[in-house]
Amino acid sequence: MRIRTIGWTRRLHRALFITACGGSLMVVVGLSGCASPPPVSAPAAAAQKAPTRMEQVVSALKAMNFEPLDDGWHLSLPAPLVFQFDSDVVSADAHDNLTRIARELRSLGINQVLVRGHTDTVGTHEYNLALSKRRADAVARVLGEGGYPPEGIDAKGMGSSVPVADNTTNEGRSKNRRVVIIVQVDATAAS
Repeated sequence: MRIRTIGWTRRLHRALFITACGGSLMVVVGLSGCASPPPVSAPAAAAQKAPTRMEQVVSALKAMNFEPLDDGWHLSLPAPLVFQFDSDVVSADAHDNLTRIARELRSLGINQVLVRGHTDTVGTHEYNLALSKRRADAVARVLGEGGYPPEGIDAKGMGSSVPVADNTTNEGRSKNRRVVIIVQVDATAAS
């Protein structure tokens, strides 16, 4: 009787094993047959066009408050925010901002910067020309300290020759006392 029990137990284990394996296999086959592949969606990048290099440069210049004009992108720095009266020493706040601007311009791949100093008409032409040149040179030095290559900076004093406002009013004279950073970006250089 013992032999029969062992035989019967073996058959039972074998049957259970086959049933379990077959059942598992059926579940796996059944699930894989029913499973549908994940939906194929277009990549998000394809849905939105990536900005061109020129668009990236323009966006960065706008973020730094540069404005597009006929001869390039201008950043006008009002003299009272950069210099003390009748001084060519860059203030600490302006120094920090100028070094940041230098780093950003360099990272954009802009290789040429024009720095133009301007004054109002108060004082002699010679004095204003010299003051505007000293201020342009001071801004150029700080850009260099910020990592912009000095050979890529063209600094000039313009004196009172390029007013942006009426020199007969205090407000107009204040607007005319400024240093302007100009960058020229063409599509081929920004691509």
